Amino acid sequence: MNYKRNKILMCPPDFFSVEYIINPWMAGLTDPPNKEKAHQQWRQLRDTIARYADIVIIEPQPELPDMVFTANAGVVSKNKAIASHFMPHERRPEATHFKSWFKDNGYDLL
Repeated sequence: MNYKRNKILMCPPDFFSVEYIINPWMAGLTDPPNKEKAHQQWRQLRDTIARYADIVIIEPQPELPDMVFTANAGVVSKNKAIASHFMPHERRPEATHFKSWFKDNGYDLL
């Protein structure tokens, strides 16, 4: 059987941190995330997913610590994409990078 593997967009946690509170899971954190552990966990997740899908990387951006949550980038169906419009103001600059990525990788933005 010949089938096409799914593509999964991932962003390394190079700039991941908790600098603001936009959801309940961020509230009450007193210690900064352990960057080394975040990279280790990210690599493990990437390697596990890579067994079942093709991993595509988007470059992390300084000042955008939540880009690691690429599931929030938008919705994709075949070669069409709807990029997210983030409600939290802190995440809105991510949209530009995700829209560019979609366009650069052959998706038609709706």
